[in-house]
Amino acid sequence: MGAVLDCDDLGPLTIRTLRGTPKEPIVGFDGYASRPDAEPLRGKFLRVAVDEARRATKGSYLWADLVGLRAETPAGEPIGSVSDILRAGETDVLVVSRERGGELLVPVIASVVREVDVEGGRIIVAPQEEA
Repeated sequence: MGAVLDCDDLGPLTIRTLRGTPKEPIVGFDGYASRPDAEPLRGKFLRVAVDEARRATKGSYLWADLVGLRAETPAGEPIGSVSDILRAGETDVLVVSRERGGELLVPVIASVVREVDVEGGRIIVAPQEEA
């Protein structure tokens, strides 16, 4: 416990307790001892600092790390750059702004996204056949 989240209009909140399930967590914050005390938090967005998120994802990467990466084929041919990431059901989808115009939607699955090289500023993509 003790992680700090930033809350819209209220500032930092420190996690005091965490219970429930990953799908339905029940979080207790310092200074909010009861359900009525926590009512002002309803509908507010909580944010974690990027440094804190990086610590929590050891050995992985964040969505923010992917935006701006060069997208290349396995042969090293440029495709474009990652301009956005979408959540489509259980699969993340990269939006790649093509060098020749338009966008390519790339599902983040092992058969398509072959390598993510954040330090090298690139992502290796084997695009699926286009219709």
